[in-house]
Amino acid sequence: MVVVWAVWSFSALLAAVCVGLLWKDLRAAPRSWQLLAAAGLPLALGGLGFILRFWHPLPGPYLANKSYPLGPYLNTWVVSFGFMWLAFGLVFFALAIRTPRTGRLWLALFVGWIFAWVPHGIIGIGFALAGSNEPSVEFYRDWASRWPGLINLGSSALIMFAHFGLALWGFVQTGLELRRESSPSAP
Repeated sequence: MVVVWAVWSFSALLAAVCVGLLWKDLRAAPRSWQLLAAAGLPLALGGLGFILRFWHPLPGPYLANKSYPLGPYLNTWVVSFGFMWLAFGLVFFALAIRTPRTGRLWLALFVGWIFAWVPHGIIGIGFALAGSNEPSVEFYRDWASRWPGLINLGSSALIMFAHFGLALWGFVQTGLELRRESSPSAP
């Protein structure tokens, strides 16, 4: 577990340094772009949470699709996913405040954001249409009946609500702002 905490701490420190170096740019950006940029921070935080929660190191020998230094194959996938969320959140944050604020950038951020959520949308639709929901609900109910599970579930929900709220509000506000700027002025 020492390796997990060391890598996680170093990653969290690097992320905090990046955000700190861009803080002045964030404060100078228009409010709508601040909202959009801020949407990347809960994603980065959620990624750090996935890394810490699912990294369960295994000793070698390692076997493809079975065991890896990050843990069993499913845990390895989730830890990799956590690092991708951390990276995507930081890049999203930086792009929204450091690049020219154009409709093309807005579209690229929006399309990238949609692509990032497509698999989760498919999973949600799949569960709604063909999922075995009662065992899934029971699993989360049992997990949340103990303090660590309740804290994990509650903090994950808050992080996702913060991300979606900031992203949707930021996309709408920046889109409206860009539309106003591009429309011809009335005499």
